[in-house]
Amino acid sequence: MSGKRSPDIMVLDALADVQLTGSHRGTVAGYARAADGGASAVAAAVDELRAAGCGRVFADEAADGADPRPELDACLASLRAGDTLVVASLDQLGRSQRELLALVAEVRERGAGFRSLREGLDTTAPGGEAIFRAFAGLADFGRATISAGTSHGLAAARAAGKRLGRPPALTPEQLREVRALLERPGHTISSVARTVGVSRSTLYKYLPARGPAAHLAPYPARPGRRALVIDDLADLRGPVAGRVELPLRLFWSLPGHRFDLDEPELRRWYYETVLREAARPTDLASYLDGETLVEIWPDLFLPKGVRRGWEERHPALRSPVNA
Repeated sequence: MSGKRSPDIMVLDALADVQLTGSHRGTVAGYARAADGGASAVAAAVDELRAAGCGRVFADEAADGADPRPELDACLASLRAGDTLVVASLDQLGRSQRELLALVAEVRERGAGFRSLREGLDTTAPGGEAIFRAFAGLADFGRATISAGTSHGLAAARAAGKRLGRPPALTPEQLREVRALLERPGHTISSVARTVGVSRSTLYKYLPARGPAAHLAPYPARPGRRALVIDDLADLRGPVAGRVELPLRLFWSLPGHRFDLDEPELRRWYYETVLREAARPTDLASYLDGETLVEIWPDLFLPKGVRRGWEERHPALRSPVNA
């Protein structure tokens, strides 16, 4: 027996390899781990493995539960095609059925044989490949059983009317509250989202998709055109920052002219232009932002018809002086 690597790990080396069948010489390596019997059980397993002809014995003295097994890792890494791994019993190798099947599969992938002394398993004997196939079959069966159990459980839950997956962000009661709030003047998607404690994107996800609705006010925006007013400020989802280019139907200028919304003066000019020239609901919804409009409304220089039409529909836009 050679010296211990650490207080918890010991590796025993024999003087020579053991010859396997045919002309190929392979190493017979043994592995033992501490279980219920502690250090004395490890020593007994090591003696059993040496008596079985193991040239090297790897042993982990602290390998219960989720403890790492460095000597098992070293043992597996040392295996080459034609080698054989020997254990005193199957529970020495795997701490669970799943782990056992995975480790036996790894031994097979390395081209090595496997023996378990107490169960009489030996893949190096004639017909031993059938043992590997049996282990592989058990692994497949285990996976299939888990999959079938999961499918049956999901089907039973659906049949019982249970909702699967993450719970909904909004309950039916909250969704009714959201719709009621959005129908009231002065409420925006952002303010309602804060009220119910969700994000704007969550509200958009739950609200049915629809085009923006608008109406023509009985007041002129300019000669020959009545003011177009959005019905719901929540439908105004235009940009809030950066440089924006308006189409020619809204702003006649040289091609490539852009409004910098980060500049207060240009932002006001931009909003005044869209409010005065918009002829389609999408013009308002695509280029204006509801919260920004409420914020800068008192500072906008607008035709009287535009201001009157919007403030009649949305009283929240009225300044305290004019309210």
